[in-house]
Amino acid sequence: MNTSYSNFIKYLLETNAGLKEIYNLIPKLKHKNVVTFCHDDPDGVTSAILFKRLTDKFEIKNTILFPYKFPLSKQEVIDIKTSLPETEVLFIIDKGTIEEYNNFVEFYPKVVVIDHHPKIGSNFDNIIIFNPALQTYVRTSASFLVHIVSTLFNNTNIYDDFICLIGLKCDWAIDPLNNDVPEFVSTFYNERILLSFNWLIEKNYNLRATMFDIKNNNFSCLLNQIGELFFAITGGGFQYFYNSYNEKLKNIDQPKFCFENFVSEIPLKKVNNIDEFINPLPNKEIIRVIYDYFLHDWSTVEQCFDHQTFLVKHIETIKIFFFFGKNTKLMPMVGSKKLYEFAKGSKSVIIMFNFEDENSLHISFRGTTDKIHLGKIASSLADKSNTYFGQNTSSGGGHPLAAECKIKTENLDFLFIFKELINLLE
Repeated sequence: MNTSYSNFIKYLLETNAGLKEIYNLIPKLKHKNVVTFCHDDPDGVTSAILFKRLTDKFEIKNTILFPYKFPLSKQEVIDIKTSLPETEVLFIIDKGTIEEYNNFVEFYPKVVVIDHHPKIGSNFDNIIIFNPALQTYVRTSASFLVHIVSTLFNNTNIYDDFICLIGLKCDWAIDPLNNDVPEFVSTFYNERILLSFNWLIEKNYNLRATMFDIKNNNFSCLLNQIGELFFAITGGGFQYFYNSYNEKLKNIDQPKFCFENFVSEIPLKKVNNIDEFINPLPNKEIIRVIYDYFLHDWSTVEQCFDHQTFLVKHIETIKIFFFFGKNTKLMPMVGSKKLYEFAKGSKSVIIMFNFEDENSLHISFRGTTDKIHLGKIASSLADKSNTYFGQNTSSGGGHPLAAECKIKTENLDFLFIFKELINLLE
């Protein structure tokens, strides 16, 4: 894309109706009360940081929440409107573009969705949506979309650029080590990151390979190290929490803890490793405890994958691997990395089953090819499960190469789920 970041944003403002509505709305909210629901993963938390910094500029009282279930439910909206009746606008960030949200105008006259996931449904007439993937899939992150909004108001500095970069990395929207920067984010990356944060993306053979180094095992970069740290602190959107591991962590809400530790600017200076990044942080002791538990769990789960992963099927030239686990922490992330090891350069998909309890099954999908749209399979499987079990308690969706499905129901019938999954694959 041969243009500048400012021109790119100007083009979006001229062509994206949702962005234009948000641009016109925010100044009108000065001194008013709003509520913002964000995904509890690193992209959602970094989006919340950026959005809070923007709304503070306009003296908007912004209550930010990180509910653990991905789609925002009607009951959650009712509950927050009941407890905070003075809130006038509902913002939903990085929690899907879902038709049900169209009904939330029953409680809020203005409902605003900032999101990058493929839409679920077709009727969104009542709400404001800024999502570049509404028609065609676009690789980006919610943090980048919020950064665009904030930049429209000249409210982004080098710290906001850093936070946005973490969101992009943690949502797999960029992979600088492998020269993978999608066109949609390229002007931001070339202007804001290469000039100020080149030290974050330098290849370093002295750094341990992280969860983001799926194509390389003997080097990393500091961006991947810090991204992994944010994943550990937030729980990754999968609620991988460590409250029960240590008395010091007993009462810590990890996504909120991450938000509170980074919403105010921290000094940004070149460091050589993750320890040097952690040391100046105000709550470094707690952060280090969480990160150490994360690293221990990662090592344990890697060994599980070595013994519990099976090649079960070929669809044309695509290998399909299955992994089966029980209460397996970090399963999707470890599986993402192990898939490249198992695939050995071939087009492959890994489908991971985590039996959380007798009424809860988490299915995670990762792929090296977009010939099978994993997000559509996860969404369809959740819909079929809700119909079969007669309970609207399952959810699923995601992107072509990465998706999640949570089946929650009494009397869970795994054979039905397994049969439907095979049908969807074929």
